[in-house]
Amino acid sequence: MNTSNKGLRISLLFGFATILSGCGESSDELDNKLTHEARVSFVNSLDYMADLHLKKRNISTGYSGLFDNDTIISADVASNTVSTTYRYSYKAINNMINLGVKNSITTNQEERITKTLSNNDNLWVISWKASGEQTVSVISKKQNNNADVFNVRLFANGNYTVLIDNTKTITTEKGKVTDYLSVNSCANGLKIDDKFIDLCTGDFGASYLLIVDKNGKRVMAEE
Repeated sequence: MNTSNKGLRISLLFGFATILSGCGESSDELDNKLTHEARVSFVNSLDYMADLHLKKRNISTGYSGLFDNDTIISADVASNTVSTTYRYSYKAINNMINLGVKNSITTNQEERITKTLSNNDNLWVISWKASGEQTVSVISKKQNNNADVFNVRLFANGNYTVLIDNTKTITTEKGKVTDYLSVNSCANGLKIDDKFIDLCTGDFGASYLLIVDKNGKRVMAEE
């Protein structure tokens, strides 16, 4: 056998052994090597400035350490505004996280929630209040762009009648997001609980999430 053929056989045998070695890894071992990513945007519809905290969840410690200073991913987010998007990288095997919202000034207003992530999640973390109680919800971002209309979906803190062009369309459910609605007029096309919702700061054709309560619109966030 010549030297070149012998070298080729050795290379092929080594490659085959490497494949077999890889096939022998468990799914947990593979997950531990894979890096996933999620994007998180904080919608603060509370009456005060708030911070969003994120920490990998540990089953044995629960929420311990969630509100430490080094877990803040969005700081001093003003009332009725949206934070910049935070990109969170994690090992696939560590796909459970704790999220917490805390008053930026005082220490006695905190809410928390646990979320299991999927790769490339793009999430809204919504802090809202109903009947004096603060709550945190997590929903996926979703676009439904259609030209020449405002494309909106609603997240409400109660059950409210929704009218488009003065025609009853749906009734919201507390703490749930609606399907998309198409609105033609930015000034008076959408009415919630007998209050017109001003969409004129938005753009025709774009998609928006509206956080609403009995007084009308609190936040308008582009999806």
